[in-house]
Amino acid sequence: MSQHILLPATGDPSDDVVFATALAATLGMPAHFTFLHVRQDPVAAAVGIAGGGMDGGYGAGLLMEAIEQDDVVAEAAARAAFAAFCATSGIAEQAALTVETGEERICLVEHGRTVDLVVIGRPRGREAVALGRLQDVLGGIGRPLLIAAQTCPAALLETVVIAWKDTAQAARAVAVAMPFIARARRVLVMTVGEEASPGSPIDAPSVASRDRLVATLARHNAQVTAWHVPVAGASAVEALLAAATEARASLLVMGGYGHGELREMVFGGFTHSVLGGAAMPVLMMH
Repeated sequence: MSQHILLPATGDPSDDVVFATALAATLGMPAHFTFLHVRQDPVAAAVGIAGGGMDGGYGAGLLMEAIEQDDVVAEAAARAAFAAFCATSGIAEQAALTVETGEERICLVEHGRTVDLVVIGRPRGREAVALGRLQDVLGGIGRPLLIAAQTCPAALLETVVIAWKDTAQAARAVAVAMPFIARARRVLVMTVGEEASPGSPIDAPSVASRDRLVATLARHNAQVTAWHVPVAGASAVEALLAAATEARASLLVMGGYGHGELREMVFGGFTHSVLGGAAMPVLMMH
């Protein structure tokens, strides 16, 4: 039985940590890797850059030529990174590089729906564009998404932290994370919220379901404990990340929560902030 993992090969230096995280996610088990490089459609990209104001003249031709040149450089870098990683990791026989032309987020969704796991990088540079890419991929694939950190931890199984809420998204995230949870050195199931009184959390449903979850997970891994994190003046995100950092989390598991506006339907403000501030890889499911 072999896991099928999809990961983008963009040609950016940040690919290295994505590749390493994908390899770590196999947990030493057999896996097949599809590295996906997406070339831009020069016409579509030029129209997007020009805001629909292209007239097909000399300027448009220069813009499309520049985009094509950038694509050639990016593809060459992606192929070189792919070859180097296959050689150093010994996965050449289990890996393939697929090159397509189109919009990267659309291609990732199309390929991601038919694999076991998608591994992607953290937003960098053009934050709004990168976060939109994550939104579309997580909301569209219907599969687990592992978001690499800035660096790859030595081992994903050291301390797995579950950011628990009494929601279907969180339940799905735990389900897909079971291979990590079952083999982790320790597992912390965290709830975050204010205290109505000492020992009496306001979010009682999440705490009650957390305790039931701990009982279930203990059947798979004896080293599972519960941890309620009070906000104590900080935001819920700050409290969660501080607790996860204190616990030296090697992997954070959470649902893709959303509320309110259309752009927040998949990535709520809480999720957005976690992705921006988490120092560890994040495994998500929507």
